[in-house]
Amino acid sequence: MSKEYRKKLGFSSAFKVKDFFSAKDISLINWKLIDRYNERLIHIFETIQKTLPLPEKDIRTSIMNAYSIISCNDILPKLSNHGRAPESVYFVWMQGYISTILFQPLIEQKLNTKLYNNGADDLTNPTAFSRKSDPDLANKDHTVFVEIQAGFKGSKVDIKKSKVKVSDTAEYYIACFDCFNGTYTILNTKEIPEDQWYSNPQWEGALCYTVPKEYMKEWK
Repeated sequence: MSKEYRKKLGFSSAFKVKDFFSAKDISLINWKLIDRYNERLIHIFETIQKTLPLPEKDIRTSIMNAYSIISCNDILPKLSNHGRAPESVYFVWMQGYISTILFQPLIEQKLNTKLYNNGADDLTNPTAFSRKSDPDLANKDHTVFVEIQAGFKGSKVDIKKSKVKVSDTAEYYIACFDCFNGTYTILNTKEIPEDQWYSNPQWEGALCYTVPKEYMKEWK
């Protein structure tokens, strides 16, 4: 497709033309299904919270506040779907978002530092929302950064190399929570062996590190 022809059609990129011709740019959200997903999310995280040795958080309010911001600010289209239904993308994204809220006190306790939202997708500023690779949490001085990942399927725990940062001026951690088995680990990225990265076919060949089972411990 020539650039001139694309401009005559009124599009700035070939991808937008493809979406237009295939009607992929038309998206009707099933909000009733998302309502059901919200109730399941509340049930999931309230159930998990009962197993944590920490003061309880108001899970329902956290989820409904996030849902309100997402729906009122048209954020759902910004959650890249990789071919999946937008409702499914919402559910999985919310699992990660609420996991950060739920497990932050445990991470602060283990690292002995107060942490704050660091990523651009924390919903505190809806107009600036974006999905970036910034670590989820950081301390006030930006000398400690934490990336959180939560799993719900009970499979092995893999970390993408693209999520790993190492610095001489700050400590970077990956906090992995296996919600299926009730276990977790908080790894300093400097401790990940360079010779144990492998090409993961399940993640389109991305380089990954599998966390040894003995590193995972119960959070009770």
